[in-house]
Amino acid sequence: MRSSTRRSRRMGPPGLVEKRPLYVQLMKEGHSNRAACKILGIHINTGQRWLNGRNGVEELVQQGLDPRPRKSVPTTAVSSRYLSEDERIFIADRLLVRASLRSIARELGRSASTISRELARNRPDSRRYHPFRAQKLAERRRPRPRLTKLAADDELRGYIVECLSKRWSPQQVCNALRSRFPGEGRRHLVHETIYRALYQLSIRPVPAGPARLLRSGKLSRRPRARTKVKPRQYIADALKIGDRPNHVANREEPGHWEGDLIMGRANRSAIVTLVERTSRFLIAFPLRSGNRSENMRDQLIEALGVLPANMRRTLTWDRGSEMAKHAEVTAALGILVYFCDPASPWQRASNENANGLLRQYFLKGADLGLLEAGEVFLVADEINSRPRAVLDWGTATACFGRHVSAATEQPRNQRC
Repeated sequence: MRSSTRRSRRMGPPGLVEKRPLYVQLMKEGHSNRAACKILGIHINTGQRWLNGRNGVEELVQQGLDPRPRKSVPTTAVSSRYLSEDERIFIADRLLVRASLRSIARELGRSASTISRELARNRPDSRRYHPFRAQKLAERRRPRPRLTKLAADDELRGYIVECLSKRWSPQQVCNALRSRFPGEGRRHLVHETIYRALYQLSIRPVPAGPARLLRSGKLSRRPRARTKVKPRQYIADALKIGDRPNHVANREEPGHWEGDLIMGRANRSAIVTLVERTSRFLIAFPLRSGNRSENMRDQLIEALGVLPANMRRTLTWDRGSEMAKHAEVTAALGILVYFCDPASPWQRASNENANGLLRQYFLKGADLGLLEAGEVFLVADEINSRPRAVLDWGTATACFGRHVSAATEQPRNQRC
């Protein structure tokens, strides 16, 4: 009697073989393991054993019994940078045979850190990895219904809009947030957050118009073809930038300038821009109408002549014809004028950056001849008063003032 009882127990309850396909069908319909077992009247461990088996889901697939639910999947596929459901099933099968994370990553063509993060995020109980549960957890985390930081914080958004209205760059704004909200890490943003908010128009600083977004005036992130560079007229008897002393390129010594013009409508008006290389201090003034080279000569002498001799050592310009009388500027001020190579604006990087800043105020196609010198001066003063990352978040005005004071005191010490 005892032996027959043991034999019947080894055989197991009758009907399990017929219930196994029904269990698989219920799993395909989206039922959980617990719900399917309750419907069929079997133990939950039996269903778990059928689902995983010795080789996981792969064993059922080979037998033609695929328990994966066949739910409608949106046609918009998730980016390939995320793990798919098939990849998660492969990970589960390989983990059952105790394969290493690096070997799994190598077989999937993924990074080992991707597999490690997947297990850390989607195996909360630190036991067996379940691919379908991991897929559901990943899908549940993927949507971002919560509000962004700028949408949920009125004070933070208001301060950012205020800074952007002064035409500060997103990087300058993010640095200012640390001093404006000290000890509040949730309000310390990276500049990419502000860029995205600007492109998505979730924040709209004033003034309105093309300048409401960024210095470039772009409304979206699209690659743009570079315009063809027009050849510049050759300047006779010019010092080339390759002849410039090496210490000028290092920006260690103040008094070296870069200059250029930003042109107005139909190239009939212009603004002269001068940038000191060490302090990034900007001097800007409208070019008077008339003979361009003569007016350029006279106005350069007026603008740089008020500075100490040690603060006007060299001037680097492009190859425009407005500097045809550069020799007379050198004779009057003692400043050496160097010219860039053709089609090489990056050799005046500081000046090109300053021109971009000015274009926020003076848009392309505007008639710059209508501007007064005071208007241009106020714009240059506003730019010089901004905190700059290259100056360790100091201002160009303060840095330039220190250099001028040092240059003024140096001749006095020499006389003593």
